Parts: sequence; structure tokens; C-alpha cells
Amino acid sequence: MLGEMLLATSLALLALGLYGLIVKRNLVRLIIALEILVNAACLCFTAMSVMAGRGLSDPLVCVLIIIVLAIGGCIAAFGLALALAIYKRLGTLDAWELRRLRG
Repeated sequence: MLGEMLLATSLALLALGLYGLIVKRNLVRLIIALEILVNAACLCFTAMSVMAGRGLSDPLVCVLIIIVLAIGGCIAAFGLALALAIYKRLGTLDAWELRRLRG
């Protein structure tokens, strides 16, 4: 029961993250959408672990999820710093305006 609920929530987060990646053009919103996708994957790993372990989560899965979330936080911080530098240079956060950076 718990595993199926976690899996459904993971699917909803996956759909929300994909919607954010496809529709939005703002760099900050794209970074947030990527973080939502990472969280959906981690929740899916947790759901599979709970479903396989009869209600108990495997400690190895928990450790791997913590590592993935830490790396994802570092990537998000780097992406936001990059977005800030782009905003200072171009004055916009529109992803399509990055074409002006080409040679």
C-alpha cells in the first residue's frame, strides 16, 4: 500500500518536472524542474525498496538517495550561479536568449 502510494507520487512529480522542462523558458524554472525530476527518481527508488522489502526500506538505498540528493543540490547551486552570471551579462533569464553567447 505504502509503496504504491510512493510510486504514484513519484509519477506525479515526474510529470510535473517534465512539464516544467518542456514548457518553461526561464533558467531558474528549468533548474527547479530538474530538481523535481531528481526528487521523483529518488522517491521511485524508495518506493521500489519499500515494495521489495515488505514495508522496510533497504539502508543501502537510503544511503544512495542521500548521495544523489547531495550531488543534486551541488548541481542546482552551480546552475543558479551560472544563471546569475548569465543575467548579469545579458540582462535576461530566457533560455532562448543564450544564442547570443555564440562566437
